Amino acid sequence: MFAKGDYVFYASGGICRIEDVQRAPLPGMPEDRTYYVLRSLHDANGVSYLPTDCTTVFLRPILTSEQAKQFLSAANNVETIEAADAKALRTNYQEAMRKNSPDEWFRIIKTIRERAARLNENAKPVKLSETERTFSEEAKKYLYTELSLALDLTVAQIEQSLFDNCNKKAE
Repeated sequence: MFAKGDYVFYASGGICRIEDVQRAPLPGMPEDRTYYVLRSLHDANGVSYLPTDCTTVFLRPILTSEQAKQFLSAANNVETIEAADAKALRTNYQEAMRKNSPDEWFRIIKTIRERAARLNENAKPVKLSETERTFSEEAKKYLYTELSLALDLTVAQIEQSLFDNCNKKAE
């Protein structure tokens, strides 16, 4: 069970802070159930109420500081997503996002970053699809926020650290 003040990843709300744990926080809710009151860090007005005994909704703690450090040190080993065409690539991105995992979010970010770099090598202006921009933004939002909270760093520092580690592999 989570406690007031904990940060969690909630599939329907992204990274959230547990504002409270209480019985029937709103009128009409069953009095015999306890709920997490979740405040989204991605939506200033985003508040969700989730029964603490709910097993059908994905809810997990964010990474600990130690797990986040391990994640950063292993970032250079993350493989990119491969696909034969744009439709397959979109399907692979969707499947990766459904896993609600920092590893999968980073796979998306790294894949799109490398695809953009390859496009840029052809001396053409980089033009990623709207789909890729959307997946990249969502994955960054979740991953960078989670790592930022776990390590008490800014989002810019997280991004720099992730790609510094990836570049070490290439050198």
